[in-house]
Amino acid sequence: MNTSRMAWTPSLLYAPSGVGSPRRNVVVLSDGTGTERTVSFAATLANARGGELILVSAAVRSSGTPLSLANGMLDERREMARRSLTTVDSSLNLQTRAAARVGRNYSTIAREASEEFSAGVVVVDESESMTTTAFGRSVATRVGGRVDCDVISVGGNHLSSDVSSILVPVAGGPHSGLAVDMARYIAEKYGAWIELLHVVPCSEDERAHADANRYITAASERLGEFSAVDEWILEADDATDAIVDQSQYYDVTVLGAPQKNRLREFVFGSTTADVRSSAYSTVVSVERPDRRDSLLENWL
Repeated sequence: MNTSRMAWTPSLLYAPSGVGSPRRNVVVLSDGTGTERTVSFAATLANARGGELILVSAAVRSSGTPLSLANGMLDERREMARRSLTTVDSSLNLQTRAAARVGRNYSTIAREASEEFSAGVVVVDESESMTTTAFGRSVATRVGGRVDCDVISVGGNHLSSDVSSILVPVAGGPHSGLAVDMARYIAEKYGAWIELLHVVPCSEDERAHADANRYITAASERLGEFSAVDEWILEADDATDAIVDQSQYYDVTVLGAPQKNRLREFVFGSTTADVRSSAYSTVVSVERPDRRDSLLENWL
């Protein structure tokens, strides 16, 4: 384990979207069973970086829905948002607000809510009701290319509220630094430990292993004084299968999102969508649109 750490400066890790932009944390909720988990992680993030926590309960309205019915949907969703606020840890010093919005799909609601509330980050509850496109693009992926703020999705198959371990597959993707930051926020809130993992194909040479060590070292240094961390370089034929297989031993897996405008952008050989759909753990995907935050870019 690498014990040489750089100083960790929270104000530099999560800069606002723009000069003078308020740090509002907008959470877009559906009616999925993972809502409480998403609210918990969003509140952890809001507590770490500051700013108001706004829960937006979203309802999809089909074309031609009568206005009276749409208003009824809003009332119902607003009450759901208020109930979700009661799950926020009372020990956190947070300003909170409940809201409801109706739109033609979840990604449109998320984009419009981001603009309306001048969001510094949008957190999307990727439940089963938030369906993906035929190309496997999640709601968060569709939102990420069209908003000027950080985008975080919370999904996966593990719904336990207990978090004792976090898997962070690391590489040189544009959002890898943000993924490490998010893992630390969650770990500090729940008293969890972090496993930094880089997957190297079995056929790769010494240079690939040297690069793997650089990624792991950069991620370790990004964690600053956080010490509950292990590091692992794993040889495997397929990175996706390796990450999915390892996810069963952790409560949360945190990944950087693919680069935008790519149908099949790889995360060191695997796609975020593949891991999200198959992992045994909660999957948190992070993205910082138009603002690269690569581990090696900042490290070098």
